[in-house]
Amino acid sequence: MLSTSSGSTRRSAPIRRSCRGVMLVTTLLGAISSIPAMAFAQASSTQPVLPVASPDRVSPKREILKSAAENAERCARIEKNSTKRSGCLRQAKDIRKRLEVGDFQAGHRILLFVAGDSALSDTFTVRSDQKLQLPNLPEISLAGVLDSELQGYLETQLAQYIRNPSVRAQALLRVSVGGDVANPGFYPIRTDTPVSDVIMLAGGPSSSADVNKTELRRGSAVVVERDGIQAAIRSELTMSDIGARPGDELYVPAKPGSKWTKIAAIAASVTGIIWTLVYISGQR
Repeated sequence: MLSTSSGSTRRSAPIRRSCRGVMLVTTLLGAISSIPAMAFAQASSTQPVLPVASPDRVSPKREILKSAAENAERCARIEKNSTKRSGCLRQAKDIRKRLEVGDFQAGHRILLFVAGDSALSDTFTVRSDQKLQLPNLPEISLAGVLDSELQGYLETQLAQYIRNPSVRAQALLRVSVGGDVANPGFYPIRTDTPVSDVIMLAGGPSSSADVNKTELRRGSAVVVERDGIQAAIRSELTMSDIGARPGDELYVPAKPGSKWTKIAAIAASVTGIIWTLVYISGQR
């Protein structure tokens, strides 16, 4: 589920204007096969945390995604190159699927705040059936719901049981950053976090890392290959835009030969220490 927008009309404009814009994200689709700076407001130590929406980043809205899918389909109809035409069709299909299925899968976490209701002001996990179970309420299905629709959707659902609810909601997912980075491990991030920012959360790539070959992995499968990740970074796409799911790994490999270079350097250092100790012992 890839978006042609990082969440703003400004970034979506190239795609709406021409097939050239469409092909930028087609690069992603053709290739598919510490805690972040999360703003929280808290009135006192006894109150639950309040999710605060990012002021400079908004998830793509449904009409923008629909427009992107239509443009991809239009581009496929006029594109003569078979490879590019297939890429456009694949892009349109993925966007249509995102619109149908929604952004929330099993393991996504929803940071919810309902004013005056401490039981509903907590973090809840999306179940395998794409449903959310809140305390003392019927389950709420998130099937077909986009990240940009989450807060309004939950407010509408809760209004059936709570009078004029004041709702704040923020989607989170837990992903792994592995490979040649400073601090590999799992990180809980907002779904609208740019791909490049996720790598920096892990301390950034080391000097021997080959960032151009970064991949998004899901178990043993590569779901977004190196070209796709590079296109995502250039276009400032988010983890939600590239279809990341809870448990996925953003893997940054080392450059060829860098592993043995490191081993050699460590070995040389250890050898130097041993010879120094031998020399000191001989002087006594």
